[in-house]
Amino acid sequence: MASPAPAYDFSPRSAFTEDWDRSLPTQEIQLSPKRKSDPSQHPDVLSPGKEVYETEGKEVVPQPEGFAHSKEHQYSEQDVKYPVHPEGHATERKKRTCGIGIPGLLVLFILIAVALGVGLGSGAFNGSGLALASYSFGTGGYGVINVFFQHWSGQLRKMQLMEDGSWTGGDFTSIVATDARNATPISAVAYAMDRKSTVHIFYIDIKNKIREKIYDNSTNNWRDGPIGALGLVAMNETNVGLQACWYGSFYGNANYTHSPIPGSGRNTTSQDQVIGMHLWYGVSPTLLEEVTWTYNTSQWYKQDYFTANGHAGIGCYSWGAGSISYVMLVNLDNAVQMAWKDLNSTVAKTGAHPVNTWVNTTFTIPDVDPNTSLGYTNYFYAQRPDGRISGWNVSWNAEKTKLTGDAFTIPKPALDGTRFSVTTLPNKSGGDSLLVFNQQNGTDITQNFRDFTNGQWSYSDLPVPKT
Repeated sequence: MASPAPAYDFSPRSAFTEDWDRSLPTQEIQLSPKRKSDPSQHPDVLSPGKEVYETEGKEVVPQPEGFAHSKEHQYSEQDVKYPVHPEGHATERKKRTCGIGIPGLLVLFILIAVALGVGLGSGAFNGSGLALASYSFGTGGYGVINVFFQHWSGQLRKMQLMEDGSWTGGDFTSIVATDARNATPISAVAYAMDRKSTVHIFYIDIKNKIREKIYDNSTNNWRDGPIGALGLVAMNETNVGLQACWYGSFYGNANYTHSPIPGSGRNTTSQDQVIGMHLWYGVSPTLLEEVTWTYNTSQWYKQDYFTANGHAGIGCYSWGAGSISYVMLVNLDNAVQMAWKDLNSTVAKTGAHPVNTWVNTTFTIPDVDPNTSLGYTNYFYAQRPDGRISGWNVSWNAEKTKLTGDAFTIPKPALDGTRFSVTTLPNKSGGDSLLVFNQQNGTDITQNFRDFTNGQWSYSDLPVPKT
């Protein structure tokens, strides 16, 4: 998820295009209460009933103990051979452990580290979370895009795409947090309000607690955010879903160039009365929790629980005009289920259009990877079991929400269960470009991009610093 962004002059490598075109069966899933939330209710987002998804006794696919794909490292013969001594000369006997010499143990240790996905001092962490945020400090100008990732050292860092197409940062001067757990998911929200640009970063720390870091251009420093006061604890698993999403006018009250708002085709900025953030995270393999925050306050509130795949990512769309928020989850059948919620308590509720409660759409997107990330800006994205990431066009309209128009698949497969982040950027030709950031070899951050409406996908690697 990203706010307005800079023009970007691509220099694409050749690629090929392959569309995914399959009709999708529709399925209506009934909602019923699962668990009561914390009695402290958010003052602006009421949620009586606490609707959830039914499990029907199903379980989430068991998780692998490590990452399935790791970059292979080659070793020379000198690393594994012992020195040969001339016959007749006494030699010092080498120490051995379990019948293996020290050089052999060293090679064995390195091979185990590679199999487990340890970075071994190069690039991004294997399984790094990826999050995008962009903002502008000038009226009418283009902003810059920021990519937040986990370095192989375990630190959360920031790289920045400049207007000339170059990347900066990502080194020890761009550290955001040092207490993140290995392969933490990362989520970012950026906005401009009251002549100030602000970024919130969410992640899981080494004690499995949800943490928040905040940066704005009035202090130019990262500080702890208030979500830590809730004491939210994510499940202790390799893959955990985590997503924050702005609701209300995503572009705040600033005036700058950004990609079209879905469903409107407009690049203009509007202002909603109630603005803030939703956040979802995996409590267990079959349960997500939602918490919310309102702009200009210092407290988060617990809201809802959802029965869903806690290992998969969460997608959201709630920054367009109007009072309706949308969330995308992976259910226990490895299908994407979307739901909507009207936050306007003054609207007359009906059987088809209730207010202040989550309602499932009447369709699902079947056959996604059980550990897929989910993302949305103009198109909705999910990873298929073959490793490729597909995109769908969604027409958002509460109970009438449906899939429409074209669908596509990025031809180049990513790592199984890769974290990915997506955005749409204005370009210098006057149009917009789709961008998807993922991992393809375990130490990289790969940028996949194409024109907004059509064209071939191209790829480039971000220059992630080694140290």
